Amino acid sequence: MQHVRLLDGQIKVAQGVPAADLDTFTKDQRALARTMSRGWSARSLLLGDHDRLTHQARVRRHRETAAQHRAARATVVEAAGAFIESRYGTTGHSEAANRLRTGIADEKKLRQDLARQVPGAEESAKALADDTSTRADQQPAMAAGERAEKRLTLALRSRLADAVSSRSLLPAWFVTVLGTAPPARDTDQWLETATGVLLYRLTYNIADQVVALGPKPADSDRHRRSWHEQLSKSLRRW
Repeated sequence: MQHVRLLDGQIKVAQGVPAADLDTFTKDQRALARTMSRGWSARSLLLGDHDRLTHQARVRRHRETAAQHRAARATVVEAAGAFIESRYGTTGHSEAANRLRTGIADEKKLRQDLARQVPGAEESAKALADDTSTRADQQPAMAAGERAEKRLTLALRSRLADAVSSRSLLPAWFVTVLGTAPPARDTDQWLETATGVLLYRLTYNIADQVVALGPKPADSDRHRRSWHEQLSKSLRRW
């Protein structure tokens, strides 16, 4: 397949087919890319979905246990009253005594459970409150980043569509992973992946003319590493 793609490119060059410029970006586009990156950085300060759900579940469980404990205490009070008011030796007295013993045992267990849950619930409540505050502070940067990403994606998709429709000679780094033209099937997915690669190269200033995504990112850059992995996985199908 690589030999076929190379041969196709050589034929186009020999025929004087104009080359598609997919690596030149305007100042405005680079500024949008920086805005988009700041949006990602702002979002990275927030709790992840898994952590947020975990904290919410912990707070909810504590609240539910507290409600159960209040109900158990009410049951103990009611049973104690019935026990005191009933006459010794009667069925009512025996039933009240059983309810009281069971209620005391239930209340003790729930009280212990509640005490064990308090530290974690307080920690989770604080984490959620801090996240809410951070989300409000970072919302402008995140919103600007989302708008920038939409604008860039639209512009790059349009540029790529123009290059493909004009049958221009695509760069070697592009052809190596995506071929010389979109497939007849799953064209939208191909275009989405190709646009993502262009956006990645713009964002991280990738100038490599052979390797589409450049070097593998460092583990410390979690967003870039995750994006690189997602794109690499998407490129395998083409």
